[in-house]
Amino acid sequence: MFTVVALAVTYYAMRPAAAAAHDAPVEVKRHIVAWFRLLLAVLLLILFCGLVLTFRFGRLFFPRGGSPRVKTQYVDAWAESAKRVQVPPAEDREG
Repeated sequence: MFTVVALAVTYYAMRPAAAAAHDAPVEVKRHIVAWFRLLLAVLLLILFCGLVLTFRFGRLFFPRGGSPRVKTQYVDAWAESAKRVQVPPAEDREG
């Protein structure tokens, strides 16, 4: 997206102004240079804001408050399996 903005500015603003500056007097060239500097400053500002929005640098400097950490409850797997196991009666096991 930002590349498209840069290409559009180059094509629609800088190319015609550069062609006009080729045969222009010194005073007009100074105005064109001032225009280019302003255009470049605005373009760099747009690109910088785009980078900041894309990579979210604010999260590094202004972290959000998170929820408190919860201690993990570890369950004894053998005790759980002993609760769930179904042992047949003794007389079925011997036969």
